[in-house]
Amino acid sequence: MPAAWAVRAARLVDCRPGEGRALCWSFFGFFLLLAGYYVLRPVREEMGVQIGPDRLQWAFTLTLAGMLAIVPLYGWAAARLPRRALLATAFGITALVLAGFQAWIAGGASPAAALALFVWVSVFNLVIVSLFWTAMADSFAHAQARRLFGMIAAGGSSGALAGPMITAFSVRAVGVHGLLLVSAALMLLSLLCILRVVDGHGPADVGQALGGKVLAGLAEIAASPYLAMIALAIVLQSVLGTFVYFEQARLVRAAGLTAETRTQLFALIDLAVNLLALGLQALLAGRLMQRLGLGVTLAAVPLLLAVPLAFLAAIPLLATVLVIQVVSRAGGHGLMRPAREALFTAVERESRYKAKNVLDTVVSRAGDALGAWMHAVAGLGTPGVALAAIPGALVLAWLGMKLGRHYQRQVAQTAAASGMDEVDTGARLATRAAK
Repeated sequence: MPAAWAVRAARLVDCRPGEGRALCWSFFGFFLLLAGYYVLRPVREEMGVQIGPDRLQWAFTLTLAGMLAIVPLYGWAAARLPRRALLATAFGITALVLAGFQAWIAGGASPAAALALFVWVSVFNLVIVSLFWTAMADSFAHAQARRLFGMIAAGGSSGALAGPMITAFSVRAVGVHGLLLVSAALMLLSLLCILRVVDGHGPADVGQALGGKVLAGLAEIAASPYLAMIALAIVLQSVLGTFVYFEQARLVRAAGLTAETRTQLFALIDLAVNLLALGLQALLAGRLMQRLGLGVTLAAVPLLLAVPLAFLAAIPLLATVLVIQVVSRAGGHGLMRPAREALFTAVERESRYKAKNVLDTVVSRAGDALGAWMHAVAGLGTPGVALAAIPGALVLAWLGMKLGRHYQRQVAQTAAASGMDEVDTGARLATRAAK
């Protein structure tokens, strides 16, 4: 019976011989990683309340500054440390810093501690999630990524559902500050799973450092039209997401709800986002990427968003903003993120570890900060923001289609240069798994 169940599950996700073990370790690694983050998410939101909504754009700006400070440090480490050691160092530092914050806020969070923790959680989340997907892009071939990345992302969404439940059941026992240690433990368990993937299915030279210059990631983005296009898409998606986030905050505040009701509302939004994202990742993302390509997968969500944005411009209702928030976040996690990660299977390994990290961290947070200040300065009101977002969504869809075509060219060039097709590349992983 267990064997029959495993066969049916493998068919459901199109998992082929030699891939099952790597898929399982990847799934549970991302599950633990996002569970650890979502244990902390309510703590970060509480720190945001203490900072104050009128000063949040400064917190966003400090987060960007933190990213800019980390980039050269990460570039230095990536150039000198073997990839296995790079993963262990990044996750280990994250756990140690969380333990330090636990000691700092144990007696209550000062304004400085609240701001520092808000910024750190916002920074480390992007860094380690980016590093996780880098390891995945390093361990799976082009065709495998299109089939399996949706299911791996589903592991993260499952963790995103489990994290708040862990918080709800444990916060009375360990306190708010104790949740930081719970998160640190989950991060370290995630590291163990990721290392199993890297050791068993990663490239043969995983024990070697990448070499190169500290700021190689920035230079590669500037020199590569493909990476520059990805950067533009990330900035545009972040700006649009920030617009929706600020409009949601404004309309919820104007609704006159109690603090408890607002908390319940945000919890329901997170639940809806993660459930929808999980369904998209497990049932649709892989099939869509494999059958229609990455371009269609990347373009589907922004095209869909144009409809409720037009409705919001005409009738600025809180309910419409909440629908847009759920669709944009769930579609981003469920479809766009797996497709975007698959784009990096077509670039050189150094670009995955250096340029990709810059894109996922600095470029993403730069988009957040840009969107926050654009919203604050423009003062357009909800209809104006919605009208401004519609062409942005259409441009993002166009960029998605263009990236999909560029990806196909990159794959063809890589296959021609190496003398292999995608089946040959996938067979490399199956052979290593069998060994």
